[in-house]
Amino acid sequence: MADTRTLRGLDDVLAKLKALPPEIASKRGGPVKAALRKGAVVIQKAAKANIRRITQKTEDAGYASTKTLENAVVVRRDPNPQRSGANERYRVMISRKKYAGRDTKAVATGRYLEIGTEKQKAEPWLTPAYMSEREKALSTVEQELVAGVNRAIAKVSKGGR
Repeated sequence: MADTRTLRGLDDVLAKLKALPPEIASKRGGPVKAALRKGAVVIQKAAKANIRRITQKTEDAGYASTKTLENAVVVRRDPNPQRSGANERYRVMISRKKYAGRDTKAVATGRYLEIGTEKQKAEPWLTPAYMSEREKALSTVEQELVAGVNRAIAKVSKGGR
């Protein structure tokens, strides 16, 4: 699903960003990075809620959920966002980390729930989270970007680094 959004109407914010010293608007941090992360967290929370809803059905049937899949949904910064044509990018994905010293099947389980198998119908959790929360995430990015740029400008005008 290649649904990308372009922020419009933020020309003054872009001009302020370009006027900032490179240390503040750099790859190491800055308002863009923080704003995009907060927008991705909005979608992450919705995805976790969807997983909770799906696993509640199995708990009602007598199975205990370990919440491994829910805990494995993370927000990660893309180390190479240029391959998608972006300068900065965050992704909501399933972590491949080990739980209790052993590999889990959280990635496979999440994929099987999302797209289904020949024996199990699809119960999407990430796509509906994205579709329902994308406007809220975009507005969060816009608000955080404006606030972050204003904080950075205030910090520079005080003479701080």
